[in-house]
Amino acid sequence: MAASGHIELRSVTKRFDQTLAVDDISLTIPHGSYCCLLGPSGCGKTTILRMIAGHETPTAGDIRIGGESVVGLPPVRRGTAMMFQNYALFPHLTVLDNVAFNLKVRGVGKAERHRRAREVLAQVQLDQFADRMPAQLSGGQQQRVALSRALITEPRVLLLDEPLSALDEFLRLQMRGELRRIQRELGITFVHVTHTQLEAIAVADAVVVMEEGRIEQAASAHEIYTLPATAYVARFMGGQNVLAGTVIAVNGGAVTLVDGTGARFATPVTSTAPAKGQEIFCCIRRDRIKVEKLRAPLSSVGEATNVLAGTVHAIEYQGSYVKVTIDVPGREQFVGNLPDHAFLTAPLDIGDAVVARWATEDVHLLTGDSTRTATGVRPLPLEAQRDGVRSR
Repeated sequence: MAASGHIELRSVTKRFDQTLAVDDISLTIPHGSYCCLLGPSGCGKTTILRMIAGHETPTAGDIRIGGESVVGLPPVRRGTAMMFQNYALFPHLTVLDNVAFNLKVRGVGKAERHRRAREVLAQVQLDQFADRMPAQLSGGQQQRVALSRALITEPRVLLLDEPLSALDEFLRLQMRGELRRIQRELGITFVHVTHTQLEAIAVADAVVVMEEGRIEQAASAHEIYTLPATAYVARFMGGQNVLAGTVIAVNGGAVTLVDGTGARFATPVTSTAPAKGQEIFCCIRRDRIKVEKLRAPLSSVGEATNVLAGTVHAIEYQGSYVKVTIDVPGREQFVGNLPDHAFLTAPLDIGDAVVARWATEDVHLLTGDSTRTATGVRPLPLEAQRDGVRSR
């Protein structure tokens, strides 16, 4: 079997009776990359992981690892290892024997499997705990034992199902760095399922955002966050405000649109400009928003472009910034993430009448509608092509 961990899903569909869990997905994950499948519960991400592992069989389509079809092969013959959400450690075995268990099943002698188990434990700084029982370890230590047990078989692909969900926030941050470090050192393919946006963009070379069994966007972590392809991705990632309206003017490299409340927005265009009368979606990052108290009458906002007036609904201190949520009549809430020093210089309070402003050059035109468009993804930037993913 080839050593490559290059993964290809070709028109893969999975049904459970009448439920369509995965809908005609094609996805390429290059060897040696760290890929996160990201989405809400029920979007199909764990089903994809289980099909790659061999715990589920596609209803249609093909899955290839290292250029070979693995559909129908048992998990042990795929060159994959899976780390489960609940760790599944044997409580009656020591840490050493838990890690060595997969080698025992494969008939490896005790001395050799213990030697290899100690080597893997040393990689995750747990060799000094080899003789302890799982109950004597912290949650983070148990997670590293589970990781060691998966790695001891020297897989070409490591599959991680919500590996950090059982940890507290401090350990989660610590283990994110550990997973990334280990993946870089080993150079094997990691496929990591999560529903946590910040976790995905923190560890992954490439992120696949899913919804209802389809891929919304697959790109580098940076592009997913800063240049979402659709309104769904922009909203799900949480760092963007989504705007929608009808194009009323096209002027060179920018278009002006108006929404149902009469608010006017402008967005730059880098390719074919939308036509007048076309409804389009765009987004603006929350940290690009300026929010200040409304000093003049509301009517003074008038037909100003890239300006919204509303009332402060919530204020949340986030350390380096303050999240200000604004109720705007006739539309979804609008959020500005203000630098803490700016907020402290001109503080706001719940109930204040405020105006939010932003620059046209900071607006990003979305290619899809407010639900889904997964028919294509722009090529990855050059620095991400080695470690990125491609989807159809």
